[in-house]
Amino acid sequence: MPQADDQFAQALSLARNGRFADALAMLERHLTRRPGERRALTARANLHMELGDPTAALASCEQALALDPTDPATWVTRGNAEHRLARHEPAVASYDHALALDPGLAIAHANRARALIDLDRPEAALASADAALALRADYFNAWMHRGVGLLALGRYDEALASFQSCVRLQPNSHEALDNLGVALTAVGRHAEAIAALDLSIQREPARSVARYHRAHARLLVRDFAGGWRDHEARWDVAAFVDRSAGFVTPALRARLSADITAGAMAGARVLLVSEQGVGDQVMFSSILPDLIAQAGAVTCICDRRLIGLMANSFPAVTFRDIRDTGPVDLDAFDRVIAMGSLGHLYRNRLGDFPGTPYVRPREAVVEGWARRLGPRSGALRVGLSWRGGTRTTRMDQRSLPLAALAPLLGLPDCEFVSLQYGDAQAEVAAANAQLNSNIRIFPADEIDDFEDLAGLVLNLDVVVSVQTTIVHLAGALGTECLTLVPHRPEWRYTAEGSTMPWYGSVRLFRQPRPGSWDPVIGQVAEALSHRLGRSAWS
Repeated sequence: MPQADDQFAQALSLARNGRFADALAMLERHLTRRPGERRALTARANLHMELGDPTAALASCEQALALDPTDPATWVTRGNAEHRLARHEPAVASYDHALALDPGLAIAHANRARALIDLDRPEAALASADAALALRADYFNAWMHRGVGLLALGRYDEALASFQSCVRLQPNSHEALDNLGVALTAVGRHAEAIAALDLSIQREPARSVARYHRAHARLLVRDFAGGWRDHEARWDVAAFVDRSAGFVTPALRARLSADITAGAMAGARVLLVSEQGVGDQVMFSSILPDLIAQAGAVTCICDRRLIGLMANSFPAVTFRDIRDTGPVDLDAFDRVIAMGSLGHLYRNRLGDFPGTPYVRPREAVVEGWARRLGPRSGALRVGLSWRGGTRTTRMDQRSLPLAALAPLLGLPDCEFVSLQYGDAQAEVAAANAQLNSNIRIFPADEIDDFEDLAGLVLNLDVVVSVQTTIVHLAGALGTECLTLVPHRPEWRYTAEGSTMPWYGSVRLFRQPRPGSWDPVIGQVAEALSHRLGRSAWS
């Protein structure tokens, strides 16, 4: 019978050869003879991690640390197990324990960076990644986490350099190539981005994340056929499902029709399920007429704020909000389709986009807003939206202070109306006082429903908006919309040009470089002045 030390050595040898289950079995035999051996308990924790059992790994770490709380390697493994269990704060605390014992432990700095990224603390993550790289300049994982942190901070050129370092260190890493493609997309090098993502997919054909990222890169350059094909990989991407699945519950996701064609819709009873944000739902609803023309019957689950507008615009469709009406009888449908898949069915070429208005509120709603607004105080009635997005959708890059629109607000013969979502009363009051402007604002709950908001928009001559839902609504209504687009646009706006495929009434004014709003605002002011028959600078 092998001696205990022999068993431990054999377990390590098996682990080095990738035979983790055999190594664990050997280690368990070792631990029956030496149940209180800290090094064996830590090794067992690492084997449980390799075998995908972080709960068992954490239990082994607790046993080891009870015997010896001064071993930094065990604290690192404990942090790894907690991170795998999505317990990111305790993971950071474990890495901090390890670093208090050994500040030169590069792996603890690097793994701490990874956990901080998941806590949405990119600045702190960047500092940890840099600390790891100061100790090991060739540390692949540290370069990777550094790049991800820089992406989150909008520092795209630096992120690109980090991922280039990853690829130099591990040229065949599909993850490094994937992130390189994301960074190249962010800096507008789309052909190179697609090439990097192609390589990532070649290295790991089943990698859905790379296909999802390639979808965005392709859609940005108006490769709609390829982009929509890749877009179908989104349901295998945890980040998309967590953030954007919307009404697509796990039960509905299990019934989504895969690899379908437009022809499969003929005569079918279709359940269409909304996904992503409200603006996306408005955008994709432009394809409803194509679906209606083929399907036998269509039921659509969507945001409750859209139901009134959509029901009036598409009377052939039954609209529901399952939060109000309860679960859907899935047996009543032949096909369950996610709304974002309509592009794959019906919008594969630029010529497939009609660009015509497709939604309309009830006339009574439009007339009600006409009475609310009353007689015009200027020759041009202009709607304004200056903030958009969330922290995770780059709100800081898409938004600007209302006061930054001073070149527009100072134009004579204009009556301005706030379309800003959320509480904007204080900002509007400050702008009105400072600029002697005349921005009108209505209570937020009076324009929360999109039929009401649409009625207001139809009483305006033009909308000025940053990249947000108002652009989609104005375009869907056919109201002229002058859109301020950040240097890194969402894929919906494509990479270049002054128009969107989706809407004929939307004009795009793009930042010449990141953060540069002044030239864009000047161009929009000139466009409004042109509507008034004068120069913005006269």
